[in-house]
Amino acid sequence: MPGKKARKNAEPPPSPERARPADVELECAAQIRRIGDKLNFRQKLLNLISKLFSLIT
Repeated sequence: MPGKKARKNAEPPPSPERARPADVELECAAQIRRIGDKLNFRQKLLNLISKLFSLIT
């Protein structure tokens, strides 16, 4: 709501500097897993395309 002030005892959102090491590790692991999944998908797609072209010739 506009004009409404935050409570004084409200906890501020966590900043990157104050992030716990476990949270950082989990986020890094998730990002690495996503990158690996993308690379794996690209490789599978390239393999499929090469098989299709080898069948034509």
